[in-house]
Amino acid sequence: MMNKIVSADRRRAAGAMMAGTALAGDFGVQRLSRSLMMLAAGAALGIAGQAHAQQPQAAEPEVEQGADIIVTGSQIARTGFDTPTPVTVVSTADFERVGAPNIADALNQLPALKASVTPEATTNLSKLSGGNYLDLRGLTYLRTLTLVDGKRPTPSSPEGVVNINNVPQSVISGAEVVTGGASAAYGSDAVAGVVNFKIDHKLQGVRASGQYGLSDYGDNKSYLGSFAAGTSFADGRGHIIVGGEIAGSKGIPDYAGREWGDYAVITNPASTTTNGEPTFVLVNQPRSSIASYGGLINSATGNGTALLRGTQFLRGGQTSAFNYGTVQSANSHSGGDGVCGICDAVLKQPYERWSAIASGEFEFSDAATLYATGSYARSDIKNAPSITGNDQITIQRDNVYIPTSVRNILNANPTITNFVMGRALQDYARGYINKKATNWQGIIGLRGNIGGGWSYDASYAYGKARDYTDFAGARITANWQRAVDAIDDPRTPGVVDPICRSTLTDPTNGCVPLNLFGEILPGEQTAALDYITGNSIRDWHMKQQTADFIIRGAPFELPAGPFAIAAGVHWRKFDVDVKADALSASRPGGATVFRVGNTIPFSGTEEVKEAFGEILIPIFRDQPWAKNFDLNLAGRITDYRTSGQVETWKIGANYTVNDVVRLRATRSRDIRAPNIQELFAQGQTLIYTITDSARGENYSVSGTSSGNPFLKPEIANTFTGGLVLSPARNLQISLDYYNISIEGAVAALSAQQIITRCNDQADAGACLLITREAGGGRISGVKLAPVNFQSIKTEGMDIEARYRTNFWNGALDLRVLANYVNKLTLIGDGGVKTEMAGALSQVFIDGVNGSPHVRITANAGYSTDQYNVNLTGRWVGGGIVTRDKPAATKPYPAQITDKLYVKGRLYLDLSGEVTLFRPAGGDSKIALFGSILNLLNTDPPITGYDWATARHVYDVVGRQFIGGVRVAF
Repeated sequence: MMNKIVSADRRRAAGAMMAGTALAGDFGVQRLSRSLMMLAAGAALGIAGQAHAQQPQAAEPEVEQGADIIVTGSQIARTGFDTPTPVTVVSTADFERVGAPNIADALNQLPALKASVTPEATTNLSKLSGGNYLDLRGLTYLRTLTLVDGKRPTPSSPEGVVNINNVPQSVISGAEVVTGGASAAYGSDAVAGVVNFKIDHKLQGVRASGQYGLSDYGDNKSYLGSFAAGTSFADGRGHIIVGGEIAGSKGIPDYAGREWGDYAVITNPASTTTNGEPTFVLVNQPRSSIASYGGLINSATGNGTALLRGTQFLRGGQTSAFNYGTVQSANSHSGGDGVCGICDAVLKQPYERWSAIASGEFEFSDAATLYATGSYARSDIKNAPSITGNDQITIQRDNVYIPTSVRNILNANPTITNFVMGRALQDYARGYINKKATNWQGIIGLRGNIGGGWSYDASYAYGKARDYTDFAGARITANWQRAVDAIDDPRTPGVVDPICRSTLTDPTNGCVPLNLFGEILPGEQTAALDYITGNSIRDWHMKQQTADFIIRGAPFELPAGPFAIAAGVHWRKFDVDVKADALSASRPGGATVFRVGNTIPFSGTEEVKEAFGEILIPIFRDQPWAKNFDLNLAGRITDYRTSGQVETWKIGANYTVNDVVRLRATRSRDIRAPNIQELFAQGQTLIYTITDSARGENYSVSGTSSGNPFLKPEIANTFTGGLVLSPARNLQISLDYYNISIEGAVAALSAQQIITRCNDQADAGACLLITREAGGGRISGVKLAPVNFQSIKTEGMDIEARYRTNFWNGALDLRVLANYVNKLTLIGDGGVKTEMAGALSQVFIDGVNGSPHVRITANAGYSTDQYNVNLTGRWVGGGIVTRDKPAATKPYPAQITDKLYVKGRLYLDLSGEVTLFRPAGGDSKIALFGSILNLLNTDPPITGYDWATARHVYDVVGRQFIGGVRVAF
């Protein structure tokens, strides 16, 4: 599918690969760093213009003499330059082969990328819902820098990251992925690497496509319509392109439609501290023992519990005995009645997106080419259900809505003053998300040659983005509490006249009584529902300005070749203004108003000034023991308005032994500066499901996240080393080792981690972040804020092999890409280590999570002028579900095991294209295409943890059918 070869002017090329030697150690780091910084500052010139990763493919002609290239991951321009940094290329053919409505789906098949931030993996985190963000090495989307033509697009959120939905995909010719640290070349956020999307600025003619798809279950209906056109004018001195597209997915409303989606791990009622039984068991049809959809009585005052417990409320005020199923624990069981939290959760958020782009350039002379690009994108989510939940509601004995059968018991037992009812909020206060995100940017620049082999590129970009999120139907907690406490108006004796108890003392409070006994049907109790719900608004406004100037040249010749240099300056200013409605921003009595949302407005500005320099030194050439040996050195000084000055550097070596063996290696220091959200956020409330060991209960709590203005940049030390073999003209094999160590990583403890540390008396400070109800009651709130407390270490290996040959009047292309993660370790307070390699847990939706040891993508493709067919196999390894406590691997009773482990999954994809019309000697065509993703409808492994399966690792959609038509002329 993807290669590590970069072609000079053929976007589909896959060429001979580069490799490296081990350059470990410090290399006199401080002295080298100072030297490189002096080079950068002295040059005082600009950062990258367009970056095109290019290298000749062994089976194709070499780069034409004199044609300079720029490789993503380096700013140097030089004929035939082989970067020491591994670069993977994804072509247009790769995007078309997958056939998905978003190019992120094709990129995420690359083993070095994790599909951890997609519409399937982030359904319960509103800031990322419906978006596609790229995550290299599993180090999170915050540490992967996304570029378009080598430049920073306008970010999609206060975190400074880019939603791939906003990239103008209709005119993309491919993407290049740097799988190593690249901060010296591109600045902050390039800790795990860079993904650079290339726009086809030389597009000639018109191309268009339309497609439709759906899953084997009749859901996940998707569509894509795309159009692009380009033409030259003024005898070829000018060129203009335009493009646009519309795409979307209807999503998957819940897990209930998937057989594997009705499993969970629950507490084992047979487990004690001495009998060796597992603490948890994995069960089918997990249900809540303390809540039903219409209400379930769990306890009562006095002796009332024995009389009332297990009574559930049905529609129309009817009651029945609650079925507690089997494997009964304190708050859950298998089978029977009760709320199925995982069944009701959204499996994939729906979305729609639109984009448009226009770009042009005009060459006034060899010294001056003016270019400009304008783009616009919009992405929407409409009426997507919010996170599930249930309430424990105290009902007073005089509640006017209590059904007759229960009231009779109360009348016969006057000592019962109230009872507690557990009820799902599906039908009265779950809420839903409406989200509209817009993003536009304009770029203008001038580039040209200035004689003596020197060139320059100067540009300015201005862009704005807005993300408007409406948590519609969000419960107003105080109004809900008043509405639930409904009584018969004592002022109208003899008439059943429901009112809120609070109305007796505050007649103007507008309270409308709410009847929660039995499920509420659509159209019922609309006045009461309007009273207890409202709209919590979160409104992000972002603006980014960037200015770049870069100069490249070869000032003198060395015996082994020209000494090449690139140097430049970069300026960037990112402004964020977060707004909210008055109710969300308020904190009456210190409490939040809504169940979810509750954003507190804030604003922040990050201004960045940078200078960098990079040199390429040819050491040896055409020697008996070395075809060539080059050194590549780079350094960058960055000044952040918020967090001060930092330096980054890179040293790389490229050693071509002969036509068969190539070695490459890099050692770099990279950074990620804290973003505006991490620095200045004032608070937003989200709902988390936690285990409170102090009470032996599982329930939902609200967590309020906020920023920390004292954060410092993360520092990463990266080493990559590789070997590339080209034993035959059509065969290339590469192996690349990587080691990344991040110190001072910005992270926040999860709500569960804070609660566990407090309950276990392991951290007294954690208890200060928790608010409990009086008398040691339930937790009502948790505060979460980021700090520079974590270290992250990862190492592994990338492997690629490709063979291409003529076969049966066509071309046969075989390619295998693999990633082995040997280590992905989180080191927290006190040196506590959590190993995520070979694990599957999703502790943080937007954090570092479990990653299988092995991921492999293999493709076999056959093509002629009339058709092509591709078979792709994707292997995603298994892993340990949890290392925390022993768990049983089968429904109770089950054999005891120390660790719950699941096997990996093999997915097969089949795709093809048939040309219906192609004129002789032309590039025009009309073709039909289709693909079947997950051909065998392979289910993900059932883990029972983290939403039934590891949704950030495995395919949760199932078999998908996609078909359409492509036109070019």
